Amino acid sequence: MRTRQRGLTVIGWLILLLPLGIVGYAGIRLTPVYLNYMKVARTLEQLAVDFRTGEGANPQSIRGSIEKRFDIESVDYPTPKDIKITRDGKARPKMVCDGKPNAPVDGTTTICNKAGNGYELENSHDGKTVSKVKVEMSADGKEMTRTANITPPEGDSFTITTTSKKISGGDGASGDWKETSFTESQDTGVLTIQVNGDSVDFKETDNDKPVTAKLDGTPVTMGMQSMSVKQVDPRTLKVTYSNDGKVQRENTFVLSEDGKTIEETDITPAPMASTMSVTFHKS
Repeated sequence: MRTRQRGLTVIGWLILLLPLGIVGYAGIRLTPVYLNYMKVARTLEQLAVDFRTGEGANPQSIRGSIEKRFDIESVDYPTPKDIKITRDGKARPKMVCDGKPNAPVDGTTTICNKAGNGYELENSHDGKTVSKVKVEMSADGKEMTRTANITPPEGDSFTITTTSKKISGGDGASGDWKETSFTESQDTGVLTIQVNGDSVDFKETDNDKPVTAKLDGTPVTMGMQSMSVKQVDPRTLKVTYSNDGKVQRENTFVLSEDGKTIEETDITPAPMASTMSVTFHKS
């Protein structure tokens, strides 16, 4: 007596599950790309706010800001060197600091008020305040501090503070400025270093997972760049970031003799040469 098969066959299940598998695979591959794109877009939007008035905006200062923000956002690609900075040939409307709304630019309306040796900006979009920026000049006109309170569409508000020194130009804010410090309230500055035998884990508060590397200089892939760690001596680690075989940045971590502090020296080679030092205190 013949019996009829009921339900789906193996081939039927394969036909049913194949589209779901393709969609799931595409989601796994595209999600990191989308998240990285959002980090880049957020960085560029913030730059537009920071340099809204055009003062202190030159290729060197813009690229320096991009590099620091990419580092904070953990942007894998592109690298700051991949970004080409050019003038579009169209001048922005002149900013008037009289307490009245200036003409909207790209949908953003700015109110500028003079304050002491500097000025204050309030930027709004669709009637909602998106940022408040305060720019202060030192008495000798050689240092500029910019404090930006950012209110993103989603998430909590945060503050970015940058300090720049004038390298050329006349009186006032006009001229070329070099960024010397950059802080963000979202970055708590907590760095966890855990040495496990012949490897080490690095974890910052803005990253979910640590980065693990061998202590013998073996490169570890991080998106479009690589990181290698070399133990120079029992108290010194040297971290090198590279892209296509070229060194992008070198960080040296030196533990104090009492084991209570770590001095980090961050060196970026030319053409964006810079050196920064940070001291971490053991919690």
